[in-house]
Amino acid sequence: MQYKDNELEISGKKIKFPKKIDEIKQNDEYVFVRLAIIMNSSEYIEGEDNNVYAIDKMGNIVWQIKNFPPKDNLEFTCSPIVLMYVDESNHLFVTDFSGRRFKVNLKTGDMQMVSITK
Repeated sequence: MQYKDNELEISGKKIKFPKKIDEIKQNDEYVFVRLAIIMNSSEYIEGEDNNVYAIDKMGNIVWQIKNFPPKDNLEFTCSPIVLMYVDESNHLFVTDFSGRRFKVNLKTGDMQMVSITK
């Protein structure tokens, strides 16, 4: 596996992302790619909050993270993901720009908030 700018190569397959790759983590099943966000931008960029992807070992995109407000919390504001962490049990955790930590469902990319770090 290797990457440069916005392109990742896995198992001889090249994947181009819409933005530069900022961070890569992996577990036994997937490679997780976090794309860079544009700091201090005055305009919202569509999909910017969904900036994490899971890629299988064959180089197929399995999912793009589902960073959506909870249905029961209409005031929730999504923020782009700025950190990723894979624990010893191979679970993926992400932290958004607002300091909220989420556990990510590895099959779907759905996020469940587990704590606030700020």
